[in-house]
Amino acid sequence: MKTRRAFLQSLAAAPVLGGACVARPSASVGVRPAPIGTGTPRHIIHLVADGMSSGILTCANHYSRLTRHRPLTWFELTRRPELRMAFMDVRSQSSWVTDSSASSSAWGSGVRIPNGKVNQTSSGGKLVTLYEVLGAAGWQRGLVTTTEVTHATPAGFAACVKSRADGEDIALQYLERRVDVMLGGGRKHFAKESRRDKRDLRGDFRSRGYAVMDTPGDLASAPFDAPWLGIFAGGHLPYVIDQFGGISKVETVPQLAAMTRAALRRLGQAERFVLQVEGGRVDMGCHNDDAAAAIREMIAFDEAIDVCLGFQREHPDTLLVITTDHATGNPGLNGIGDNYEKSNQAFRNLLSIRQSIPELGKRLVLAEDAGQFAARLFESTGYMIAPRRRELVEPFLKKKGYALFDGLNSDVGAMGQVLANHTGISFTSTQHTSDHVPLLALGPGADAFSGFIENTEVFERYVGFAGVRFRNPQESLVAGVDPEPGSAENVAEYLLG
Repeated sequence: MKTRRAFLQSLAAAPVLGGACVARPSASVGVRPAPIGTGTPRHIIHLVADGMSSGILTCANHYSRLTRHRPLTWFELTRRPELRMAFMDVRSQSSWVTDSSASSSAWGSGVRIPNGKVNQTSSGGKLVTLYEVLGAAGWQRGLVTTTEVTHATPAGFAACVKSRADGEDIALQYLERRVDVMLGGGRKHFAKESRRDKRDLRGDFRSRGYAVMDTPGDLASAPFDAPWLGIFAGGHLPYVIDQFGGISKVETVPQLAAMTRAALRRLGQAERFVLQVEGGRVDMGCHNDDAAAAIREMIAFDEAIDVCLGFQREHPDTLLVITTDHATGNPGLNGIGDNYEKSNQAFRNLLSIRQSIPELGKRLVLAEDAGQFAARLFESTGYMIAPRRRELVEPFLKKKGYALFDGLNSDVGAMGQVLANHTGISFTSTQHTSDHVPLLALGPGADAFSGFIENTEVFERYVGFAGVRFRNPQESLVAGVDPEPGSAENVAEYLLG
């Protein structure tokens, strides 16, 4: 089996076919010269609703029926006889409960690694990424996300770093590896004013021929004859609920469906491409026990699925894989009332919520008195809080609360419990859970995804579709692997601060 270094050396020595460097065939690495046959995709779209549990999927379906008068496209797809469904084990090397970087890296390298790393083994070995392999085989590659484009899930397809927190190095690797399309947030990782090395990475992308975009207008007019870097916010893109709620003042950004549509127009010119589309703020909403925010992000993700289905109708050689990297918080609509007769009405209270919990929290901590606290909460959510409940939640907003369960011992955990009285939706914690996750596959190659699969098998399928034979060195599962210092997911960045 070839190591990462040997594989990359073989790429450097390989002949160039159609402008792309392709590995020479060997026992473990190679490309079949024959064209892709019938039933094998030329385009792969990998859609990820980050942090999606069956609970938030169900709640989003209720919300879709309530507001769009139809089920989620996700559920409509399950009625199609050609659809394939699977359950997937997404555990990491170090835990049954994965984080996004380890989960995406399993797709992106075919290896289970410790939480906190991106395509690096527990011993520091650097793995060859999916986008390196497919790029060498002549495929164009894209990343579209509502998070920072350097965040864990997009990085898992293209980067190799010891800590998911190193967004600046991930951004540099995107340039070095010539990812063709990148759309999302994270300007701070590219701008010289905020980078530790003061490097003008945006300027470097421009000098390498990239169209660099900052606004929805830039995206609408972007040239199709250049690679793209579209960074539309300093950090993550604002929650949909804050963009349209009429209370929060947030940056104007393109929606996930619009970014997906643009990316497909750009990549659709290529003979072969792979695109990851991430609804990343579903996860962050669930970390905040924020049902309203997470559900709105799920609706936005469903709209992106619709865009991809439209592309597939025009390009039937396209495979869609729709899944999640893990579950977060496991929310559910509870039975309310003696015969649960009040559950539906409680759920409808979601319609009155106009701010995410983090944005609402910023206003509540500045409330001058109990009356202003209650008034601001009512304006943002439609919930009239009882004085006793206000007294219980206020210490958490001042970082002085104490919950019986550590998994809910936070400001957002307390706010989520308060609003559960309003919406009927409660969470088990503010953290990831160990659920096996659903996967839908539609199009050529879908038969490879059925039954119960391991997350590492996705890499094997994708490189196989490209006609490539390659396998990274494997490691055994070790439950006690210690994380790299500072590499754990910084959940605090999603919270009230």
